[in-house]
Amino acid sequence: MKELIPPQRIFLTEILKERLTLGHPKYQEIEKDLAKRWAGYWGEMALANYMKELPQEKYLIFHDLQLQINGIHFQMDTLLISQNYILIIEAKNISGTLVFDNVFKQLIRIHENGNEEAFEDPRVQCQRLQSLLRSWTAKNCCNLLPIDYLIFFKSTNTILKTNPGERVDFSKVCKGRDVFNKIENLEQRYNHVRVDNQTITKIGELLLSQQSPKQINILKEYNLTEKDIRSGVCCPNDKCHHIPMNYKRGKWTCPVCQTTSKVAHLKALSDYFHLIKPTITNFEVRSFLHLPNNDITQKILLRLKLPSSGKTKNRIYHLCPKKVPVCVLS
Repeated sequence: MKELIPPQRIFLTEILKERLTLGHPKYQEIEKDLAKRWAGYWGEMALANYMKELPQEKYLIFHDLQLQINGIHFQMDTLLISQNYILIIEAKNISGTLVFDNVFKQLIRIHENGNEEAFEDPRVQCQRLQSLLRSWTAKNCCNLLPIDYLIFFKSTNTILKTNPGERVDFSKVCKGRDVFNKIENLEQRYNHVRVDNQTITKIGELLLSQQSPKQINILKEYNLTEKDIRSGVCCPNDKCHHIPMNYKRGKWTCPVCQTTSKVAHLKALSDYFHLIKPTITNFEVRSFLHLPNNDITQKILLRLKLPSSGKTKNRIYHLCPKKVPVCVLS
């Protein structure tokens, strides 16, 4: 099983939101995108919790599986593999009244005030994932099982509708615990054992070995540069988060709430590595952390024992997950 963890995109967007200069014109856009991404993740989490109830001896279960075929990256929220078939399940956490538009292949959310919001039709999305996974299994010589899909809506209060006069096949759409009924129907449809357990284990191992997350340049996605990012160490107090903290006598002090820390610079360096670039120089460390002089900067770098290349003034330090935390989301 591949467990579900918060995706890298959420982690990077959280950092960007915290580091964006105050009053930045992109702030509201980023905040809105972040809310959508968290909602999507909570939908995936709800689905993952349901999947724990499936018989573990019957299915291999993978969450947030990211693959590529011919340079095309694709991600599947949940993938089930049995001896009979493979099932892609895409989770949606969209509340309110949703209308499936067959004409323009879109999903329309109608808000309480009557405003409408358009989304990609999840059926089209799943059909594309189905096609890409078929191509991937064929390329990797493991196209031994039929591939189907389901669309899972987290909220049972979500109202699903169609445009007047249209007929929509909802056989692949479910809400809440109805996902088990849909899976049972698929089990009846795919009731022929095609491979043994050893084979599905090998397919699962191949999927994990071929994990290929798409590299994300979050600044580039929002057309931002390093100049848009606030430098400095962030106060670790959850009620403060002031930037920058001041460094004196081996510890960081927040000028607003007086919180102190000896390790607050670790997250600041992590932010730098993930937002700006995975390498840093002595000068860049001093500048980004707002350190008073080169000697203190050098002492901090020596304590971290980061991998480096080059010598003396040309030395470059590299991101090391064991020394600097890669993800601070829980």
